[in-house]
Amino acid sequence: MPTNKPNGVSVIIPTINRAEVLIDTISDILQQNFDDFEIIVVDQSEQVNNKALQLMSESTVPHRYFKAKFKGLPQARNFGAQKASKDILLYIDDDIRCDTNLVKNHYDAHLKSGAQLIAGGITELKGDSISKAKPGSFRKWTGTAIRNYSSKQPGWCCHAPGGNFSILKSTFQDIRGIDEALSTGAALYEESDFALRLKKAGFKAWFEPKAHLTHLAAPMGGCRVPNDWPKYMYGLGHNRAILVFRHLAPIYWPTSLIRSLLLGVSYSKLDKSPRPFFATLKGLNKGRKVAKMPALNTQLEAVEISLDSLKES
Repeated sequence: MPTNKPNGVSVIIPTINRAEVLIDTISDILQQNFDDFEIIVVDQSEQVNNKALQLMSESTVPHRYFKAKFKGLPQARNFGAQKASKDILLYIDDDIRCDTNLVKNHYDAHLKSGAQLIAGGITELKGDSISKAKPGSFRKWTGTAIRNYSSKQPGWCCHAPGGNFSILKSTFQDIRGIDEALSTGAALYEESDFALRLKKAGFKAWFEPKAHLTHLAAPMGGCRVPNDWPKYMYGLGHNRAILVFRHLAPIYWPTSLIRSLLLGVSYSKLDKSPRPFFATLKGLNKGRKVAKMPALNTQLEAVEISLDSLKES
């Protein structure tokens, strides 16, 4: 348990091209049964979300809205951390619904477990893949992160869901935040690499099912790479290689890479061309080189916008 109680929670919401669903997400966060928190929206959309600004301005909850000059989920997470004023960073997706105790349950889990990172529970609106595997575990032979975050069993874990986790800001800074090199393609495995670097540094992660939300998986926006399987598979190969070569012992490399190549074959069948497979190979080779480098965390630019500034303009 921390010696001193953390000074509140910064709820950070990266978003891109999900103007309508973001409103519901913010509405739920504004209703939280917790006093000491702020909302930070990092918007990478083309247009300013006036409705979101209006909604937050009508509340007494401290908030900041940034219109980003960059693209990338890892970048948005890092930028949000740079602007946060609280001791705990809570990251959620922009297409979620939650009850009034989400923030409180994350905060309490930090106090009770003493963990630096809390993995929250998630119900997938489109259906969960239920398994007997431990939530937030990791299969080294295939280089695969096991989710199972709909489980009701709390306990120590290896990683957290990108759309519902909290971490001490000091720890986030200690491990250089999210690696921005993992913004390639659909930003796959960025949270897995982050959690494995956290574990390697000697910090702990705890799965707390009470810190729960529902993920809507909105069909628009987000980190998708629509209708471009070669680009998607290049990003997958690139990011999986970083995960494999940075975190796994050489004995696990062959089976983990075979898993990646089999995915390339599957997507080539889907695309009815060999391009996704060769894109996977290219991504794996590039990611292998990037894995030797430290996590990338840059100084990013965004414009802070308020409802008053919009009226003045």
